Amino acid sequence: MVVMFFLVALAASMPKSNLDKICQSAKVGALPGEDQASAYQACMQDERAARDELRQRWTKFSAAARATCAESGQLSFSYVELLTCLEMQAGSEFNRPQKPPDAPSPSPSLRSQEPTDAAGQKP
Repeated sequence: MVVMFFLVALAASMPKSNLDKICQSAKVGALPGEDQASAYQACMQDERAARDELRQRWTKFSAAARATCAESGQLSFSYVELLTCLEMQAGSEFNRPQKPPDAPSPSPSLRSQEPTDAAGQKP
């Protein structure tokens, strides 16, 4: 019963994470020749952007998706990974097939450029 209450509470409010802790690994994982400070700042920028987007869209994701993606049990998690998980859940806008744009009909000038033989007849 306590677990169910926890999952409902978790799904209702967006979880919080420590951005500094998340992005420390970016320094360690910096490629040779890459500035560790730049890698850290890029991580912080990405995490802030994902956190801000999650704040705006949190209630638009289903409760089941929120519970599934936020149940990691970790005290420190990535907002980028959380947003990606939510977008990949069934029923999200990310998974809805996009309607292909209507194909324009050929213009009359293109139709007149169809190949013809020497007598002007279409083959």
